Amino acid sequence: MNVSHTVTQQHSLYSLQRTALLSLTSGILLILIQPPLSLFFLAYIALVPLLSALKGKNLCNAFLAGMITGIISYTGLLYWVVIAMNRYGGIDIGLSVVILILLVLYLSLYTACFTLSITYLHQRLSIPFFLSAPCVWVLLEYVRGIALTGFPWSLLAYSQHTALPFIQVVSLTGPYFISYMVVAFNTIFFFLIDVYVYKTYSLRRFPAYLYTIVIFMVLTASLLFGLYRLHQKDDTPFMSTIIQGNIAQDMKWDEASKIKTIQTYYTKTRDAGQNVDLIVWPETAMPFVFDHEPYVKQHITALPALLNTRLLFGTLSRSSKKGFYNATYVYEKDGSLAGIYRKVHLVPFGEYTPLVDYFPFLEKLTAAGGDFIPGEEGHLPVRTGMGSLGILICYEGIFPSITNETVRNGAQVLVNITNDAWFGKTSAPFQHLAFYIFRAIETDRFVIRAANTGISAIIDTRGRILTHTDIFTDAVVKGRFAMKDTRTPYVHHGDYCIVLMVIMLLFVVLIRVWRASALRRGEKA
Repeated sequence: MNVSHTVTQQHSLYSLQRTALLSLTSGILLILIQPPLSLFFLAYIALVPLLSALKGKNLCNAFLAGMITGIISYTGLLYWVVIAMNRYGGIDIGLSVVILILLVLYLSLYTACFTLSITYLHQRLSIPFFLSAPCVWVLLEYVRGIALTGFPWSLLAYSQHTALPFIQVVSLTGPYFISYMVVAFNTIFFFLIDVYVYKTYSLRRFPAYLYTIVIFMVLTASLLFGLYRLHQKDDTPFMSTIIQGNIAQDMKWDEASKIKTIQTYYTKTRDAGQNVDLIVWPETAMPFVFDHEPYVKQHITALPALLNTRLLFGTLSRSSKKGFYNATYVYEKDGSLAGIYRKVHLVPFGEYTPLVDYFPFLEKLTAAGGDFIPGEEGHLPVRTGMGSLGILICYEGIFPSITNETVRNGAQVLVNITNDAWFGKTSAPFQHLAFYIFRAIETDRFVIRAANTGISAIIDTRGRILTHTDIFTDAVVKGRFAMKDTRTPYVHHGDYCIVLMVIMLLFVVLIRVWRASALRRGEKA
């Protein structure tokens, strides 16, 4: 009796250790596939250990496996939150670590819900992973992108940002289709290992083989479409100059450093901005309320006429209400104001404190200077003599829906201005840049990106980075671009793939429920 009990305990301990090790492995792989390492090919097996860990596990252990994978992966992907909050946000190190832990635990719940859901569907309805996992993963990614203002950072799709022939299809489908395909291949490899290595696959194999054939056909079609699209060329009649000032975050808002900041941008622009179509400075390049500094305003607004160019830069504007806008000013060649864009989607706990009226203590979690208010005009492009400029300030570009709305409103080129100095020398600036490769392909728009400390870049409509800077260097980048009027199916229809995946999953569930019900009726008869 005691021997049997001991053996059972040892087996349970081994099973738990195996689950933890496999879940840990998937967590590490999910880090390696994202920038800056970008080992994109590992994405197709990154979830195989996690799927293997779920075999024979109850729902509680399945949830635990997902939490382990999520905690490892999100800690590795978002460790820079501590640096942003502590070093530059003015929050003490202990509280910064607590913020990271809470964020990681919240995001890990999505991975845990994924493993819990597919295990439940497998055990209760005999739905194999290859039919459930891709849909469930994508639906949870979509929810993560909209819940609590949304945080679609490091979607599985973004691991493929260097696989340009494959990801051209996002102009038709959006990024969630890429996530679906990556998870689908993980389930296929899991199935093949189960059948040919462990020989333990118990369900009928024909549906799995048929699914594998269909996925490979879809991949082939996507690659052919991508190769065709990559061979198309855009005329690039316009020239842009990006000024990367490389102003340290701890100096950026220092009153004593304000003159030096102004001189940096003014001098670099005067020396390199002659007779180009557009000069772009980063987010809050002028770190003060621009309209409240008449002397500075007079000299800055004289630059366009002096250089025969347009000037776009980030600054602050004052609201008639209590607070400030994170704003972008655009000046025409004659020095007249073409328009102002005020950031709509603010960074929670970075630019504002959500729910602070109900929970005042949350204000302690917000970085210094986080008292902005959102722009009321929406995501409207600024119209110039050259065409309409769709402006995305920092965080806004990680949301495909915002980019789509901007293009639907008439944007002919996308201009992203950002201040990634918050992140320090971490993986975050590389992760942030990768999102804009997708935005360019999805919308068929050039992306002109000016980052205070890098990475500044010009990205063409096929996601090719035509030119870029290094991080934490002062630089001037020139490159050509086009103004476009096309609308891709993704811009026109949005995330219709999400609807299709919901329908697919519901269809599979209903079929399984109907069959199970039919079997029960047959047994009673």
